[in-house]
Amino acid sequence: MKPPRRKRRPAAPLDRNRIARAALARIEAGGLAALSMRALAADLGCEAMSLYHHVDGIEGVLDAVVDELFDRLLRDPPPAPGARSSLAAFADAYLALAESFPHAFPLLATRLLHTPRALAAVGRVLGLLQELGLAQRAALRQARVLAAYLNGAGLALAAWRLAPGSGRRSAQAAEGDPVLGPLAPDVRGPSVQVDLKAGLRQLLGAL
Repeated sequence: MKPPRRKRRPAAPLDRNRIARAALARIEAGGLAALSMRALAADLGCEAMSLYHHVDGIEGVLDAVVDELFDRLLRDPPPAPGARSSLAAFADAYLALAESFPHAFPLLATRLLHTPRALAAVGRVLGLLQELGLAQRAALRQARVLAAYLNGAGLALAAWRLAPGSGRRSAQAAEGDPVLGPLAPDVRGPSVQVDLKAGLRQLLGAL
């Protein structure tokens, strides 16, 4: 007597969030070049055309990934007393995304923000800056300055995360330079992280 066949679990329904999570996983596994509609559909066990019911082509997929990353940033805001501490915690969490998702982080730094969760993140920063006493227009200007620093710092942290052995080569190159020679021990990833976070505190302290 044959054993009864086990029923296959139905696949999770396809939606924008599921597509975003699968795309993020593919990007982190193989870089942005590994992402295509066909490869993503294979990961999700569907036809590529099925994706177009939920996203507007590959650009829509990238927008969905941006929203997924911002959703992770906004989902569990770290508790911090006061607007300045909350802003610092938010900025730290943003930089942490660069180290956790180094392949995908450039999407946050280089794409114009227009997705719902991206706008929610900008709105949170503007609200905190206004709590610190800045007028609405001044808060927008300061948010742009802060974003420029965070995106540049995040790209640097992502680059170090993706090339862990480059610190040794950079230090060796610095040793032969008349200016950087004495600083060669500090031309490494951990020092970069310390300096960038110190710079962030200086920027926030100047508000």
